[in-house]
Amino acid sequence: MPNQSVYQRQAECNEKTALAAQSGFPDWAVIMCFYAALHWVNHYAFCNGDAKELDEGKDSPHQIRRQYVKKISRENRWRDLEECYELLFQASMTARYLRGLEDLDRTAREHYATSGVQPYFDYLDKIKKRLS
Repeated sequence: MPNQSVYQRQAECNEKTALAAQSGFPDWAVIMCFYAALHWVNHYAFCNGDAKELDEGKDSPHQIRRQYVKKISRENRWRDLEECYELLFQASMTARYLRGLEDLDRTAREHYATSGVQPYFDYLDKIKKRLS
């Protein structure tokens, strides 16, 4: 196996993009933090021989991955992993689809410029530490 999986390299690229986007495009920084986390999950599954688990099932790929995160969180007693992944997922849904912002009359960019993005980088860092 190579030193770094393609998933690890993609996670690192996504994190760099998130860092570059945080000041001018905070909505995209949140989205890229989520996708970096997603690829850390893929990396972990790949390294532990579980990659097939992420390809099987009738649920959406996101739902399958969330179920996998729940499983490995419980197996390893990593409560923070499941929580951080779910918070990033929900934030990315807000950033991508304005979920929860419909009645606030503001864009995702305005929302994350006001509320800040540092917590999402913190969630990503916790995920990365668990899964790298």
